Amino acid sequence: MNSHLDRHLGRTQRGAFLLEALIGILIFSLGVLGIVGLQARAIRFTNDAEFRAEAMYLANSLISQMWTDNRSLLKPKYDSTLGGAGYTAFKAQVHTALAGATIFPEPIVNVDGPLLPQANSATSNVVQVQIFWQMPGDPVSLTHNYSTTGVIGQQK
Repeated sequence: MNSHLDRHLGRTQRGAFLLEALIGILIFSLGVLGIVGLQARAIRFTNDAEFRAEAMYLANSLISQMWTDNRSLLKPKYDSTLGGAGYTAFKAQVHTALAGATIFPEPIVNVDGPLLPQANSATSNVVQVQIFWQMPGDPVSLTHNYSTTGVIGQQK
């Protein structure tokens, strides 16, 4: 009779071991899934930082380019409402540099415009550059942007 009882207890213990192993595998799998999720978020944040740095570079580069240009031609050449050659080239640069993102609305370059409350002088122009983009996979309501303002010429 003891041998029958020993065999029954042995089978029960083997079943308990199998159950413990399955629970261990489940916990390990959940941990791996969590790490994969964290990695995906880290990649997304890295891509966002890359696009933001690229937008900063493009906007500041445009303002630097304006410094070397003829001040009397800044508005007709670069203002986005007029669509001059400088603005068209800048817009193409933005689309190329931020490839993979949706650029909407188009970049805004405002030279001495009504959106700028600063008073312009005879020796300077106030310029505002705004770049908007949406990352792949972002909801439609989530738009990233970078905006900077600079003074071309001498401030008084």
